[in-house]
Amino acid sequence: MQLEFRHLRVLLTVAEAGSIRKAAARLQLSQPATSAQLKRIEHELGGPLFVRGADGVKPNETGQYVLRCARDLVVGFDRLREHARAAAEADTGTVAPLRAGGTAGPLVSLLVSALFELVPENRLTIDARRSVHTLVKALSQSKCDIAVFGEFPGFPLPVGDAVMTRTLLREPVFVLLAEDHPLARRERVSLRELSDEEWVMPEADESGVHAYLHLTCQAAGFTPRVAHVTPDLSVAQILVAGRRAVCGVWPSAEVPAQGTVQRPLADVPFHRRLQLAWNPESVPAELADAVGERLLTAYLSLVRERPRYLAWWQDGGADFALGTEG
Repeated sequence: MQLEFRHLRVLLTVAEAGSIRKAAARLQLSQPATSAQLKRIEHELGGPLFVRGADGVKPNETGQYVLRCARDLVVGFDRLREHARAAAEADTGTVAPLRAGGTAGPLVSLLVSALFELVPENRLTIDARRSVHTLVKALSQSKCDIAVFGEFPGFPLPVGDAVMTRTLLREPVFVLLAEDHPLARRERVSLRELSDEEWVMPEADESGVHAYLHLTCQAAGFTPRVAHVTPDLSVAQILVAGRRAVCGVWPSAEVPAQGTVQRPLADVPFHRRLQLAWNPESVPAELADAVGERLLTAYLSLVRERPRYLAWWQDGGADFALGTEG
C-alpha cells in the first residue's frame, strides 16, 4: 500500500476519538474496515503507532511523532489549497464571498472559527438567524452556502433536494432546575419525575420544538404544562431559580444563572441532531469535510469545558452522541 494524504486524516481521527469504534463512526466506515485500514497504514510506516487497550487506543511514542507531523501536513495542505483557490479566483475576477449561517448559539461561533481557518476573511459573510425557518429557506433558495442548525427527531427541516447535509452528532437536552429543587440532588432525572412541573419554553417555531416536547412527554405518560413562553433565556432562568418552572437547556451552552443547576435526563428522551448543511455548487466536498472535522473537534473541546456535560459524555453519553448506539 502507498501512503496517501487521506490516510493522515484517518490517523488523526483515531487519535482524537480515542477508539477505533468511535473513529469508525466519525469516518462513516465499519469498525472492521477502519481497523484493517489502520493496520495497513501502520505497516506502511514501519510498525504500530497506537497502544491498544480495553479502554481504547493511545498513540505510542512513534505515534505521537507521526501525529504531530500529520497535523502539520493536514493544516498546511488545507491552507495551501484554499489560498491557491482564492488566488486563482482573484486572478479571474470571479471571487464571491462564502455565505455562512446558523441559528443563534455556540455552534455558530464554532462554524465561524472553522471557516476563518479555511477561507480568507474577505471571502466570508456571516448571517446568524434566530429563526430556523428563515435559515433553511435561505439554504433551499441558494442564498446561503453553508450553515449549522439543530433538528429534532421526527421534524425534518426542508433544506431542499440540492442541499447536502451531514449529522455531526446528537446533542442531549438537560433539564434546568432550581438548586434547592428535590430532584437537584440526583445525578440524573427521569422525565416522568417532571410530570407535575410547569415548563418554560422558547417561542414555538418551524423546528417543532413544542410538538416534540408534547409527544415525548406523552410517551412518558403525561402531558407537559407549558405555563411560560419566552425567547429570553435569562427570563427562563429567573423562573427556574424561583421554583416556578423547569426548562430544557443545551449542555454545550453557557448557563451561568445563580440558583440553578443542570441535570441530564435518564435515557436521553430529548435530543437534537446537529446538522451541517451546504450547497455543493458553491462549497466543494473537501471544504465541507474539513469544516465538519473542525466543527466536531471544536465541539469536543467545548464538552471538556462543561464539567456536567463532560461527566455525562464520559459515562456512556459519547456513544449516544456520536451515533454508535441507538
